Amino acid sequence: MLLLAGAPMGAWAAAPAADKGETYPGYIALDPPLVVNLDNPRRAQFLQIKAQFYVETATDAEQVQRHMPVLRDRMITYFGGRDPEKVRGAQERERMRGEVLDQLRQAMEETTGAPCISSLYFTGFIVQ
Repeated sequence: MLLLAGAPMGAWAAAPAADKGETYPGYIALDPPLVVNLDNPRRAQFLQIKAQFYVETATDAEQVQRHMPVLRDRMITYFGGRDPEKVRGAQERERMRGEVLDQLRQAMEETTGAPCISSLYFTGFIVQ
């Protein structure tokens, strides 16, 4: 009896966002936040990024969630090992946001045949 009661819960928990009553266009959080090492020979420094992906459709949302490991990898590769001084400032963040968005869209095109991500927003950006 316990297994039967747990089965519908498991199926519900694994359902795509579109089946949970979410409407699109909408946002998908990068969760957990991304943390990468920065290049500082004097001491350990890190960059923590909280981000939201803006998608137009439930299908795009499902694809972004399905391929989140690919997106995280692209972001780690892009941000990891950067000079801490080159990730500071609003202009630098905006430039990097555009470059990362291009890379994420390219990754989605390679894996799904469509860019899926309309925009990228940094909701947290901490260098320490």
